[in-house]
Amino acid sequence: MINQKSIAVLPFNNLSSDPENEYFSDGMTEEIINALSKVEGLQVTARTSSFLFKNKKEDVRHIGNKLGVSTVLEGSIRKSGDRVRITSQLIRTDNGFHIWSENFDRNLTDIFEFQDEISLLIAEKIRETFGHLEINEHLVSPSTQNIKAYELFLKGTYHFKRKDFDDIQLALKLFEEAVTLDPNYAEAYAYMGETYIHMSGFNLLTPEEGFKNARKSAEKAIEINKEEARAYKVIANVDLFYDWKWDESIAAYNMAIKYGMTSDNDFISYYYIFIQKDYELAISIAKETVSKDPLHAITYWQLGLCYYFAQQFEPALEAFKTSIQLDESFAESMRWAGLVYACLGDFENAFDYVDMALNKMQGQGLANIDRLSIRILSGEKENVIEDIENLNTPDPCDKAQLYSLLKMPEKAVPLLKKGFETRSTMLVTLKHYWIWDNIREDLGFKEVVKAMNFGDQKTHKPHQQTSQLVPVNNYGLTEGDIEQIMKALNEAMNHEELVTDHQLSLRKLAELINLHPNKLSWVLNDQMGKNFNEFINEHRLTLFQHKAKDPANSHFSILGLAYESGFSSKSVFNDFFKKKMGTTPKVWMKQ
Repeated sequence: MINQKSIAVLPFNNLSSDPENEYFSDGMTEEIINALSKVEGLQVTARTSSFLFKNKKEDVRHIGNKLGVSTVLEGSIRKSGDRVRITSQLIRTDNGFHIWSENFDRNLTDIFEFQDEISLLIAEKIRETFGHLEINEHLVSPSTQNIKAYELFLKGTYHFKRKDFDDIQLALKLFEEAVTLDPNYAEAYAYMGETYIHMSGFNLLTPEEGFKNARKSAEKAIEINKEEARAYKVIANVDLFYDWKWDESIAAYNMAIKYGMTSDNDFISYYYIFIQKDYELAISIAKETVSKDPLHAITYWQLGLCYYFAQQFEPALEAFKTSIQLDESFAESMRWAGLVYACLGDFENAFDYVDMALNKMQGQGLANIDRLSIRILSGEKENVIEDIENLNTPDPCDKAQLYSLLKMPEKAVPLLKKGFETRSTMLVTLKHYWIWDNIREDLGFKEVVKAMNFGDQKTHKPHQQTSQLVPVNNYGLTEGDIEQIMKALNEAMNHEELVTDHQLSLRKLAELINLHPNKLSWVLNDQMGKNFNEFINEHRLTLFQHKAKDPANSHFSILGLAYESGFSSKSVFNDFFKKKMGTTPKVWMKQ
C-alpha cells in the first residue's frame, strides 16, 4: 500500500553547456530532498534510491511502483554564470498526470531563497492533493552568505557521496577551501568531520588522526550553529567508536535526530545491538530506512547485519541476497551472505559467496578473514591456525575473533588487549556479540570488558521513528473555533470569482479567512474529511451543474463550462465528475 503523502525527487538533468556543472544539479536535487524531509508526515525517498534513476528514461508510474511513492518531482537545471534556470514538474505516479509544473529564473545569489520557495510549493501541492501536512514557514535557511563557498561545498558533497579513495581526499580539500572563504560555514565543518572518519576507515589516516580531527571539526560546526545535525552525528560516532563514551554517544545521536538527521544505520547496528542488546529496535529502524531507500543495496546490507548480529540468520540471508540483486558488484553483502550460510550449516554456498566477494575485492579485504571463519565453522582447526598466524591484518581484533571461534582465549585475549591500546572499533562488540561467547568466561577477556567500562546502558531515550514524530495536533482549536472556521469557509465559497480562480491555493484561501494554512488544512482533512482539492472541486462541480442547466450557457461545450466553473484540467474534471456522480459528464448532460 503506497503512502499517498510521499515523494521521490529525481536527479535534475544538467542542461548547462559545461558538464562540470553536474555537481550543481546533483547538489540542488539533494538540497530539495533534505528540505522536504523536514515536513512531518511526508515520506521522502532517500537520495541513493532516487539517484538510481539518474540519466534514465523511465515511466513515472514504473518509478512510483519501484520506490513506493505517490508523486515524483523531475526537472532540469541550466546554470550560466550567475544565473540559474530550473524547470520542474510534480507528477502523480498512479496515472502520470501533472499536479504542478513551473519554470524559475533566479540569480545565483538568491539560491537559498529559491530552494525554500520550490520546496514549500511542492509540499503545498502534495498537501492540497493528498491530505494534511504540517508545513513550516521555511524549509531552507541560508547556510552561508558566500556563494563561492557554497559552490565549493556542493562540489565537496558531490565527491563525498562517491566515497572512493581519490574522491574522499578531494572532498576534504574542497570543504577546507569553503571554510577558508567562510570561516562560519557550519555545514561545511560538519561534512569535514564526517570526511575525516571515512578517511580513517580507508586507512588514509590513523584512527587517532581521523577521529580527533573529526571531533574538532564537528565541535567547530556546533559552536557556529547549535542545530547542525550532521555535526552531532559525527560526535556520536567519535564517542562510540573511538572515545567509548556510551551515554554521550547516544545523547549526541538523539540531538542529530532532533535537528533533522535521518537514521544512521552504522550507529544503530553498533549502539543498539552491541551496547544495549536491543535487537528488535535496531531491526525496526533498519526496516524504516529500507522503506525510505528501497533500491539501495547498502540499506538491505545494513538490515542484514542487524539480523545477523541478532542471530536471526534466515531473514539476514534474505536481506543480503536482496542487496546483491540490487548491486551485483557489492562484495560486502556477498561476504556476509557467506557467513550466514556457514551459520546455517550450508558450507558449499558459504564458500561460493565468500569466494565471489574475494574475486570482487581482488583477493584483498575482510573476505579473507571470513573464509577462515567459515573453515572454522565447518570443523577445520590445525590448518586454519597456521593460516591465522600468517594472516596480515591492521586490526589485531580480526585475528582475535577467529581464535574465539576456535575456543582459544590464550591467543585471542592478548590480541584484544592490543586492540584496546590502538582503539579498535571491534572492541565495541565485546559485551553482546555472540562471536565472543566461546571465551566470555576467560578472566583475561573479562578484564578487557571491564576496562571498556560498558556499564548498564539499558535505560536510554528511545529512538524516534518517523511514524512517531507526527503529532496529534488540533492546534488548540475549540469546537466553537472550528464552527466559526467552517462558517467563514462557506461564506468565502459563495463568491463565484473565488471558486473559478485557477490560481486558488490552500495558502491563499487561508489568508482570505485570516487563518494559518496549517490550521485550515487540519480542519479540512480532520474535521471535514476531505483534502483541499476535493473541497474546492466540490464547489466547482456544483457551479458546473448550475451553469449546465442554464439555457443561457447552451453555446458552451462541456469542457468550456468546466473551465468557466474553475476546472483547469480536462482529466481532473472528468475524473472528479465520475468519482462524485458515478457517470461521465456527457451522459449526465443527456440525462
